[in-house]
Amino acid sequence: MRIKIHPKAQLESAWKKDKTQYTPEAIQPPLCLRCGQPLHCSLSHNALSRHADVMVCSSCGMDEALRDAQGQPLPLLEWQAVKNGLQEMNIKGNDTFLTSLCTFSEVFEDSKRIGNSAQAHPVKEVVYSRSDYDGCKWWSTWFDCQKERPSQALCQEIDQFQTTLFQMPEMKTLDTMRQLCRFAQPTSSDSEFNLYSETEHFFIWLRLITRFRDYNLYVHYYLK
Repeated sequence: MRIKIHPKAQLESAWKKDKTQYTPEAIQPPLCLRCGQPLHCSLSHNALSRHADVMVCSSCGMDEALRDAQGQPLPLLEWQAVKNGLQEMNIKGNDTFLTSLCTFSEVFEDSKRIGNSAQAHPVKEVVYSRSDYDGCKWWSTWFDCQKERPSQALCQEIDQFQTTLFQMPEMKTLDTMRQLCRFAQPTSSDSEFNLYSETEHFFIWLRLITRFRDYNLYVHYYLK
């Protein structure tokens, strides 16, 4: 399993293809993935994006710098290439994506309380983890949401996702997780964000909390 960030991974894959047009200059420059205008024919006259490993036009490079100074970066979902349908490209069967778009809102419609818990959980929820970063490493605790433990195959799928998630460079520390939140769904709190994913048998909701000395990550697994 490989976990990638959507649509960052698709943009970077598209740029690898576009970059081949520079030999060393482009007779017909590719379009800027951010705004849709042609890039400069000389690769070095373009700008490296601050949010993905791609080159953007000099105008977009300047706009990114100004937006970053104001703390208001343009979401990758608003990039012209993504709006034109790039998010549907370059998806391989062994790739799992983290995305800011929830495609399984129906799982939250039917909830129940588990044991003495005061909080209701969706009936499809199998298990969730709660993790915090102590300044050196991550610590995780697991909570069952069903009376019966899931099958060994389902447990292996959960373990594989969880292990791969914490192996991502973006999850190395709380600071790197804060950078990951640039690609996440914002909430009413400026320190809480959502990401979503899915595997063969699960829909997955990641709740990211960037406050130090708090529980920083909840990962909820819902059976499809």
